[in-house]
Amino acid sequence: ELRVKRISCCSTALWAICGDHQVHLRLESEIPIRIREESYENQRWNPLDGFSNKLLPTDRPCYSSQDGLTDRDLKRLNLPSTAWVWDDQWHLELLHEGQHLEAEGWMYSVDFPRAYSAAKAWNSCVRRRKWVRNRRYNGLRTWVSLSPIVLNDMMEPFIDIATGGSEIPGAVAGFVAVWAVTINGLLLYREGVNLLTCPDGSNWRKIETPQGCEPCQVSVGPQGVVWILAWNGQLLTRNGITWNCETGVSWYEVPPPFKGISFNHISVGPTSSWAVSRDNEVWLRKGLDSSILGSSWTAMIGQMNLVFTGSDSQVCGLLIQDQK
Repeated sequence: ELRVKRISCCSTALWAICGDHQVHLRLESEIPIRIREESYENQRWNPLDGFSNKLLPTDRPCYSSQDGLTDRDLKRLNLPSTAWVWDDQWHLELLHEGQHLEAEGWMYSVDFPRAYSAAKAWNSCVRRRKWVRNRRYNGLRTWVSLSPIVLNDMMEPFIDIATGGSEIPGAVAGFVAVWAVTINGLLLYREGVNLLTCPDGSNWRKIETPQGCEPCQVSVGPQGVVWILAWNGQLLTRNGITWNCETGVSWYEVPPPFKGISFNHISVGPTSSWAVSRDNEVWLRKGLDSSILGSSWTAMIGQMNLVFTGSDSQVCGLLIQDQK
C-alpha cells in the first residue's frame, strides 16, 4: 500500500521514501534478531541502613551499565522503536563467572571498580546484581516506518535516501551508512544502523553543509565515500570518513568539467562517480579508489536524466523522452 518515491538497497535491506515523505525500512533477512538488555543495580553498605541505594555523590547511578558510566534505570529503558517487542520481563541473572548466585543475585566487592565475588566478606562495602531482558526485532519482511525528525512530519519531508559504506576498512559486520536529505536542505545521517543487531538504527543526526550549498541529493559508495548535490548544481564530497568517524570532518568542492556546468544527478560507485548535468549530458569522474575527489572528468556518449552505479560498478541510466 506504500507509494515509493525513492529507494536504496543494501545487502538484505531496502530503505525507501514513500508517499508520506518519510523513511521506511524493509529487512528481508531470514535470521531473527534478538538483543539482550542489561542493567546493574548498585548498592553501598552504611552503618545505619546496611546495604541500600543511598550511594556516595561520587558513586555510579543506582542502575547503570557494567562500567558504571551510563545510567540504565529499568523504568527508562524503552524499546528503540515500534519495530521491536519485548520477549520477556526484567529478571535477575543468577550466574557469575560460572558460579551460581543466591536467589537475590547479589555480587560483592570492596568498591565498585574492583572485582566482584559471589561470597560476602567482612570488607564488602558495595554490591551489585545484574538485571536482564530480551527484545526482538519484529519487522522482518515487512515495511517499518521510522520516526520523523520533527513532531509534525510534513514540516520536514524527506526527498532523497542513500546507503553504502559496507566495505569501509575496519567496519564491523552488518554496518551500513544511511544518509538522507529533506526538502529544506537538511543532510541527515542515521546513527547506529547494523543489519545484524539494529536494522533501523537509533536516531537521525544533522550534518552541517557549507552556506549556500544546501543538498537536494546524496549518494554513498561502498567504501563510505559521500557526495552531495546542492540545489545550485554544485558537487561536494565528505572528507575524513573512517570506521570510527562515520560522518567525516569536512567538505571538499568537486570541480566541474568546465566552468558553468551544473549538475542534476549524482551516483557514487566503488572507484568512480557518474553525474548528469542540467543539459542531460553524462559525465564520469574516475579515480575514487585513490582520492575522494577522483582525478578527472570524462564525457560519455548519449544523454540521460538519471544514472545509477552499483557496488560492482554496474551502471544503469534512465532517459525520459519528450512525448509529442
